[in-house]
Amino acid sequence: MLTLPSDQAVDAAVGRLRVSLAAPGLAEAVAAYFAEPDFAGITFSALGRNPADEITADDLLAVALLDITWRPRVVRLLLERRRAEFSALLAAVPGDVDLWDATDDDLKQVDVLWDALTAVDGIGTASATKLLARKRPRLCPISDSVVIKAVDVPGRTWDVLRGLLEDPAARAEVEALRPPAAASVSLLRILDVALWVSHSRSSAAQSVRRETGLRES
Repeated sequence: MLTLPSDQAVDAAVGRLRVSLAAPGLAEAVAAYFAEPDFAGITFSALGRNPADEITADDLLAVALLDITWRPRVVRLLLERRRAEFSALLAAVPGDVDLWDATDDDLKQVDVLWDALTAVDGIGTASATKLLARKRPRLCPISDSVVIKAVDVPGRTWDVLRGLLEDPAARAEVEALRPPAAASVSLLRILDVALWVSHSRSSAAQSVRRETGLRES
């Protein structure tokens, strides 16, 4: 049986993230992400149609901006063959709840949708989490390989992010990183960008860090 890390490990990770959010140059790096035309920036959230309880072609295109490739059979499955099924699963997930206010029942509904998505051959952790973040930007944080590495508590990434944002002071620190160009995006999106520019080893993230003086966490 898999044993998940303790609450003490979660609390320690929350503390590490709080320190990283105060890193010199982070606000400038987040601003650069939303200003640089080669990044997804605001387009991930704002592109095309994004109805609350329907997966659209615009959603898949927006997620593709975050380095996701959709197989043709997966596109047809999401947009055609199982469209009604996934719409029903989406409808059960609240769209007006923030992660830090979410109940365990709210998150159980996310788990049901998550399990259905990741059961599809061709939908992995990264594509599922980014699609959920597009459809429920206030509730579902991106938890791809970069975020999982940044949190460094295997199996409890969402617990750490939820624990961090339950603190109003931590939310204020994330909010302070928001540039004017990102006025319309969720707080979770600001946090995701902050983690990406701090922890990604991609050449693009390294370039942003060099330009803004941000040290890799």
